[in-house]
Amino acid sequence: MVDLKIEIGKKIKIMRMARGWTQADLCGDETELTIRQLARIENGQAMPTIPKLAYLAQQLDVNLQDLVDLATVELPKKYLALKNKLIRCHTYGDPDRIAQQEQIFDEIYDEFYDNLPEEEQLSVEILQVHANVFSSLDVGFALGLLEEYFQQVLKKKIYSQNDLLIINVYFLCCAVGLEDREYFEELAEKVVLNVDYSDFEYLYLLERILISILAQIDFADYLVYTKLLRGIIEESKNYQHKPSVYAFEAKYFLEIEHNKERMIESYDKAILFAKMLNDAVLVKNLELEKEKDLAT
Repeated sequence: MVDLKIEIGKKIKIMRMARGWTQADLCGDETELTIRQLARIENGQAMPTIPKLAYLAQQLDVNLQDLVDLATVELPKKYLALKNKLIRCHTYGDPDRIAQQEQIFDEIYDEFYDNLPEEEQLSVEILQVHANVFSSLDVGFALGLLEEYFQQVLKKKIYSQNDLLIINVYFLCCAVGLEDREYFEELAEKVVLNVDYSDFEYLYLLERILISILAQIDFADYLVYTKLLRGIIEESKNYQHKPSVYAFEAKYFLEIEHNKERMIESYDKAILFAKMLNDAVLVKNLELEKEKDLAT
């Protein structure tokens, strides 16, 4: 893999220089590829992903096959399975689940990380940052990541998987005390307006983002986001977040409609769905939240 990275990087650098282009010329507005990323690719330090290779081929006006044999950049299935577990992992602060999550990270770093394309390495790093911020409630773990990539994300109209992961980190940081919330409302509106129902992985990440948004907006605005979340869940047939929908609606009925009967009904539905998902940690958390709200 190391030789392949060096070979691809050399090809791209030679083609770029043959056209008399600087790295900035090739990267354009840096929405698809930053100068830093290109420099790492050309120096053989990073393996470009297929979307980045396709972008480079288009910019250089060559065939993708002129840059690389696509079969050589296929990601290991075991790595993809581990990454999927991390994306879909909800620890809810449970020590055993946090330990399991850490074991998955260790396995990825030990077996796969060094040979992953840079975009996949970034995915792992973002997921690690999110886990660190969530478990520690310290936004300091995310500041370096946000400083390097967040402004690039803000320029985009269409988000990649990593863009959504970074946005989710930003919303989490806002929830746990990030002082600069300047872009919260802007991003909350943009993610709602750019729903891609054809990509289930995208939809799952969007569900997590919507939950992060719901965790920190006014109760009066809950139904806008729970309605969208319901629609996404029905489309994707992924019911992992169904209990959260009912729990947020329970809060709405309590705080806005002052209707404890409907609140109890929604909490009971949330707990029922959590039991159907066989998620004992979530069931316990929902029962505690219900008891707390009943006491108000």
